[in-house]
Amino acid sequence: MAYYRKLLSLRQHATLLFALLFAVPAHAAALHERQQELEPLFDAPCARYQVPKVLALAIARQESGCHPWILNISGRDVRPRSKEEALRYAQWAMRAGRSFDVGVMQVNSYWIRKHGWPLEQVLDPANNVKIGVWILAQEIRRHGLNWKAVAYYHTPLHRNPERGRQYAQLILGHVKKILGEK
Repeated sequence: MAYYRKLLSLRQHATLLFALLFAVPAHAAALHERQQELEPLFDAPCARYQVPKVLALAIARQESGCHPWILNISGRDVRPRSKEEALRYAQWAMRAGRSFDVGVMQVNSYWIRKHGWPLEQVLDPANNVKIGVWILAQEIRRHGLNWKAVAYYHTPLHRNPERGRQYAQLILGHVKKILGEK
């Protein structure tokens, strides 16, 4: 009996390993495909705000995996299947006074409330990219074109310097991957 349990365990491990070996490349291919679809949306705002396109793309990869409808509501990911469903979640979070991030660039509700941007517009991928690149440009203007500005896009460093540093490291990894794909 112990032999069969061990054999089953080996089969389960082999199945898991097999699944992981094929799932990781499939995930990477899907991310690359989503990035390719969205990449033209970055051209105009990156040029306008003088933000390196590779940096903005790296942030989109980290923030949303280049999913246009993804939300993070009070620290929990929500993956709606449509813009309409995403809008319902965002409206609920707004009414409930929750902190949330939305769209390709995960624009935070702080900015949405501060500027009175309609959620429908923030959920539009082209507008979301423009807004996200604009926010990044504000941080670059404030701190210079460096990893501190990147960290501030995600987390105010005065609140959590370690989290900001880790975020900047993740973005650097995405920049390297993007440059390696070209």
